Amino acid sequence: MSGAIQVTLEGKGPVTLRPSDHVATGGEGSIYRVSDMVVKIYTDPGKMAKSGMIDKIKALTVLQHRCIVAPRGLAVDSAKGPVGYYMPYVDGHPLARVFTTEFHRREKFTSKHASTLVDRMREVFVFAHGHKAILVDPNELNWFAQFTGGDPDPRIVDVDSWSIGRWPPTVVMPSVRDWHAKKFDERTDWFAWGVVTFQVYTGIHPYKGTLDGYARGDLENRMRANASVFTPGVRLNQAVRDFSCIPTSLLSWYEATFQKGERTEPPSPFDKALATPRAIQVLRVVTTAASGMLVYEKLFGFPGDEATRIFPCGLALLASNKLVDLATRQHSMTVASSDCEVIRVRKGWLAGWVERGSVRLEFIRDGGLRSEILPFSVKVRQLVGYENRMFGVTDQGLMEIKCTQLGDRVIASAGQTWGILVNSTKWFDGCGVIDAMGAKFVIAPFGDAAVTQTRVRELDGVQVIAGKAGNRFVSLIYIDKSGTYQKIELTFNHDYSSYKVWSGVTDGPELNLAILPKGVCATILEDGTLAVFAPTSGSVTKVEDRQIATDMILSNWGDLVTYIQRGEVWSLRMNSSR
Repeated sequence: MSGAIQVTLEGKGPVTLRPSDHVATGGEGSIYRVSDMVVKIYTDPGKMAKSGMIDKIKALTVLQHRCIVAPRGLAVDSAKGPVGYYMPYVDGHPLARVFTTEFHRREKFTSKHASTLVDRMREVFVFAHGHKAILVDPNELNWFAQFTGGDPDPRIVDVDSWSIGRWPPTVVMPSVRDWHAKKFDERTDWFAWGVVTFQVYTGIHPYKGTLDGYARGDLENRMRANASVFTPGVRLNQAVRDFSCIPTSLLSWYEATFQKGERTEPPSPFDKALATPRAIQVLRVVTTAASGMLVYEKLFGFPGDEATRIFPCGLALLASNKLVDLATRQHSMTVASSDCEVIRVRKGWLAGWVERGSVRLEFIRDGGLRSEILPFSVKVRQLVGYENRMFGVTDQGLMEIKCTQLGDRVIASAGQTWGILVNSTKWFDGCGVIDAMGAKFVIAPFGDAAVTQTRVRELDGVQVIAGKAGNRFVSLIYIDKSGTYQKIELTFNHDYSSYKVWSGVTDGPELNLAILPKGVCATILEDGTLAVFAPTSGSVTKVEDRQIATDMILSNWGDLVTYIQRGEVWSLRMNSSR
């Protein structure tokens, strides 16, 4: 759509859909946001009529549940011809991100939170089945997690693909498919529910891990053979959360479903009915001996107050929302939100977070003994940090936030704004991905004052779920149509006018990566191995050491690699004496 179009929403009235309202394009249509609603416009409205989708949309409108983003009515053009439908707007964390250990630590997501989310997802299936609907393909891309009153609440989208009445199932992502079933029904739904919710608890697909006789990532054959993570001999890395976080009765159901091929409705994670407990032995991947090539230094650890995030400027955020100066190991201040950004400025730091549509900025003087709130009147949707720069996403685009000091006076001001399609942009760590009517662009700051928007055709047709950017380098993770996680890495030339691309399969949505300003990166792909590489030169050094583990969440403090492990902050460097 190159210009605005007019449609009328049944029961609502006429609305105008502008290019700035565009959210995403894919499959059979495009999504636009209008206030608290989204409107899906089919690419071929004629096909909508021929396929019976008009009647199906009407049938789906009965599925009114707070967690189900179901159609509310048709959207028609000026000739009263149906061209799409509308539904409530939904936002939140993509479920694939909830799988990661980084999310659990950063958002203080506990096992109780996991059980609440899983139980409410179970409620969705019970409700749908009670209305004779089959979800068919409830994979992780179709779920979002919102936090209301401190508890997570799921939202499921893509409801127009459900099977209801005379409309049969169509497609299912192979990673949640029950390969033993000959048809789609409630039992195949519950199997898919199990696959997805198991990852909420543990961070791993129930048919992953290393198992002799199967290639890495060979999900289909392992699913057909019931060779799950409960199979004796399966080896898991340290990033996989212990199965003891799963309530006993539900853990028994997972084992019976994935390992024994049973197909039953699962219990609630809060079900108090006793299940026969069984000690489940989880084998961790055996790592190599220490090489002596790496130097580990503990920077700090506060018992009962775990570190959740490290900022490149040299501050760490604790679970209590206290900020700690890595150089002095002293508390600087407490912020009101864990979803904050912090940068280094002259004579101190600038911390920012969003409260009810407005950004709150606080200047922290060196030593952390004094801080002051800085007036700032610009409405901001969210903050984005890149190295030592801070940006606010506004209705007009991406705005840099500046801090100026005139003697003892500190002033926060709006810097340059780069125009973007705000509703179509998903933000990650230091970068964003824009969906411009199906054409994907990567937006990335670089240098001291620049921001670039680069057309990246390799991202067309895929949904990016994780990303991180640094000096001339952007790493992204997406899920392909088979349910396989893929990583794509972009290495830019000096002025970001062109890039080289690398892509390959990765184990999951966890992007465990440190990008240093000097152009060196470090990543942990498996227990026992640290990969240090320079994207611009292509050089890669792999160091094997038994202390390296996938539960070490990498970050950076300037050009120093840091990580969080069991709530403590450490630094990691190569041993220069060797």
